[in-house]
Amino acid sequence: MIRNLDYLLEQWVTIFQCNIYLVGQDHDIQRVYGESNPEADPLYRDPALFELLLAKGDCNCPTLYCEFEAVLYGILPFQGKRLLIGPVSIKEPVEEFAGCLADAHRVSREGCIRIAFCDKHVFCAGLLALCHGITGQEWTAKDLWPRSNLVENEIREARASVQQVIFQRQEKEIPHNPYDQEKREMDSIRRGDSELLKRSLQEVRRGEIGQLSRDGLRQAKNIAICVVTLASRAAIEGGMLPEEAFSMVDGYILKIEDMTDAVKIEAAMRQAEFEFTKRVSAVHASAERNAMVDQAKNYIFQNLHNEIMIGEIGHQIGISSAWLSTLFHRVEGITIQQYIRRERIRLAENLLRYSDYDIKSIASYLAFCTQSHFGRAFKEQTGMTPTRYREKFGDFQKNKNI
Repeated sequence: MIRNLDYLLEQWVTIFQCNIYLVGQDHDIQRVYGESNPEADPLYRDPALFELLLAKGDCNCPTLYCEFEAVLYGILPFQGKRLLIGPVSIKEPVEEFAGCLADAHRVSREGCIRIAFCDKHVFCAGLLALCHGITGQEWTAKDLWPRSNLVENEIREARASVQQVIFQRQEKEIPHNPYDQEKREMDSIRRGDSELLKRSLQEVRRGEIGQLSRDGLRQAKNIAICVVTLASRAAIEGGMLPEEAFSMVDGYILKIEDMTDAVKIEAAMRQAEFEFTKRVSAVHASAERNAMVDQAKNYIFQNLHNEIMIGEIGHQIGISSAWLSTLFHRVEGITIQQYIRRERIRLAENLLRYSDYDIKSIASYLAFCTQSHFGRAFKEQTGMTPTRYREKFGDFQKNKNI
């Protein structure tokens, strides 16, 4: 039983950053939680939209409705009434979609529709949590999206496309590249074996690469994204820290997205595969592996920009700081503090190479107490000052001057 529905919905307005409308059985808006301005409100100005949302909420489960491929509404039935939540934009900038809403739903541009950004997953999770708080029913995102009719047409079209591709390949007798080659390629990354990777890429194959886009440049990017993503998962299976692998794949994909040359895109894709292989090889060079030490290293990687306390690491993985220190030193051959400093300097090297952050900002970001402390630690590990390192290896500055 809900003790105070008004209080609950007022809090959810703050979370969703949009209005919540309580609609009665006669389709009358009984209350608006949030900022009510009927002259600039699509649900007041466009009866067709209002009735459409209510119709979407005929079932007993929470439902989503999407328009303009970016504007979401939530519909939540309970006790014969409806809660309408929205609109929110799941893409930025939101101003573009505010204009679309105004044009589509009889609101003048001067009406100043207010629409906020809300991450799609946050909005969905919030709708499910609100549903549970009001009705006690437990739904999942897996239940939510199919019931919302957001992708039914796309699913049908995708199925038709699959059948068309199968028919065309059968007719032309052109297979895809063999799966066993892909397995050898990924297995070489998993093993950290660069020579095996090189041989797998040199294999002569009868089939063709799958068509992932009708546009040549987009095709190259999509293939590269798939390969780099698969390589990152193989590297994780080979022992690479998940957070480090995820960061590497994000960095490569962002770079690939900016490229306009298909040849360079393929070169970046292969470079990523070999870099993942090299990282796995370095992991395998360690004499011993330990799950708790791996957890500690993953935590350290995620928090290199913060002050890291050994006690907090131990708390996160469920062992005492004393035992963690002993175990870490036995497995890695260095203390946790030495490892943290080594990893910070390694990250600093990347920042000096590939970013335009000044040295003071890098020192602060990596939680060094002073720039001079950072400089001493950096020189001790690399043999040169941060300034000299950037002058010698700073790719960002070189590319900037081209």
